[in-house]
Amino acid sequence: MANSPVSEKLPKIPPAKPERTNLSLSKKPENPAPPKLSALIYTKDADRDQWREAISKALCKVVEEVGDDADIIAEVKTCDPYRVAVQVETALYEKWGSAKGSNRMKYRSIKFNITDGNNPDFRRKVLLGIFPPHTIPELTPDDMASDARKKQNEKIKEKALFNSQRSGPSVASTNAFKCGKCGKRECNYYQLQTRSADEPMTTFVTCANCDHRWKF
Repeated sequence: MANSPVSEKLPKIPPAKPERTNLSLSKKPENPAPPKLSALIYTKDADRDQWREAISKALCKVVEEVGDDADIIAEVKTCDPYRVAVQVETALYEKWGSAKGSNRMKYRSIKFNITDGNNPDFRRKVLLGIFPPHTIPELTPDDMASDARKKQNEKIKEKALFNSQRSGPSVASTNAFKCGKCGKRECNYYQLQTRSADEPMTTFVTCANCDHRWKF
């Protein structure tokens, strides 16, 4: 009797798994930026709300003040002046309490600088987050000054330094230095040891023609 054929057992093939789609392409950002506020958020405290209005009004001016400056206008337009105003006022209130309390002069200093028509630099820096809201209570008048005012203050300090130093050491005339402002070689100079003893002395030069000052 012929042997019956033995059936071969085929290995089991697992069912195909559905392909995973790349979820990362459609994944939403973990911390999306909040939508821009269309109006100011009020606290129902008349004094606090007055401050929020003043700050927001100042910050809303920034987009007009930067004009067509291509380097910054796009970034300014993405900012939320109402939200920043709320955050700034909240930071001030949490740090100092009521604006009518013992810190009222500090409040006034902030308000003066952020609303000053001659100081667009400060409110722009606040809106852009260069000065984050929580840092506003810690700012000094020098921090809040306009860029032009800071340059003026620096010149005043430098001139005061030159004048204070001139009263001490003897001043000599020379044509060894050329003025970077007027190009003349009519200068007065003196030297002082302003650094450690093992470093060279600092030379203070004043142009006798245009009064331009520099040091090296």
